[in-house]
Amino acid sequence: MAQPHPRPARTPESRTARWLRGSATDRLRYADMSRRFRSAPWFGAAIGGTKVLASFWYGPWLLVLLVLAAVTMRTAVARSPRSRNPEAVGATAFAALQLNLAVSVALTGGAGSALLPLMTVPVFSQAVCLRPPVFRAGVVGSALLASAAVLAAEALPAAPAVPPAVHLAAFLALLGCLSLAASFLAAADLHARDEAVADPMTGLLNRLSLSARFAEAQRETTRIGVVMCDVDHFKRVNDTYGHDRGDRVLIELAARLRDNLRATDVAYRVGGEEFVLLLPGRDAEAAMRVAERVRRAVAAEPLAGLPVTVSAGVVAAAADDEPLGDLLRRADAALYAAKAAGRDRVLPAA
Repeated sequence: MAQPHPRPARTPESRTARWLRGSATDRLRYADMSRRFRSAPWFGAAIGGTKVLASFWYGPWLLVLLVLAAVTMRTAVARSPRSRNPEAVGATAFAALQLNLAVSVALTGGAGSALLPLMTVPVFSQAVCLRPPVFRAGVVGSALLASAAVLAAEALPAAPAVPPAVHLAAFLALLGCLSLAASFLAAADLHARDEAVADPMTGLLNRLSLSARFAEAQRETTRIGVVMCDVDHFKRVNDTYGHDRGDRVLIELAARLRDNLRATDVAYRVGGEEFVLLLPGRDAEAAMRVAERVRRAVAAEPLAGLPVTVSAGVVAAAADDEPLGDLLRRADAALYAAKAAGRDRVLPAA
């Protein structure tokens, strides 16, 4: 019987590779940002357009550097998805592009070059994509390259003067690149926040954000009402019609909750079929009215084609009287009392 070939031992990663890769969170962030950058070629177009315009005064050799930069980016984009360490590919590409820009700056006047401001673009791109220690190293390296470019320009023949249009083009390219990178960062931040505080199925906020909003409500109002409700016989819905139908019931229930709350009231999904309504400024009587309105709205029309009812427990207190945990426990006890009393009803906390 043929013996299986032993697998070759995996080459241990170098310290530099581990430094570039970082943690699993760092890698996920890099992968997300890399996808965003690959889908937007405006960075290369902005810098490339400025170089093309400047080449009319500085000479066609600037176009050679532009071609080298394009090849660098194309190679990085092609190699990165297949690489075991895409962060190393990205960092190498950033360094090569920064060196390319430094040579361009040295040959176009150094400190007076219209291209000097564009050396900030790779730096800002590293801030968006790479982990902070790598970014800081990139800042130091970029500062050294820019300094070397300015010093080297002093030993070269004076570069020809260029019209203000070239400087304006460089400024617009810089503004466009930084704005686009900032929009990527903001979009990723908002996406991460949404994932952290929102229930992906219903779109309602989740338990993680409930405590923070309760603390805000304590500062903004004198009374707070809390309603805890859930779907009656929800397990029967899942067992009879399947979990997909059950999910549709919850999605439509979430929409009905939103339709029956005012702007300052907030609905949260805190469990499978359990929901909490946070009602700033509502006393016990007003909170009961809200819960009863929600109960009637749910019972009035089917959810996902099924007749569904909810039970609810209601509690209210002075804003600084009870912690959130105590209010939730009292509302939960009232909810179970409502279920024990026959379901499809609202009861106040004892």
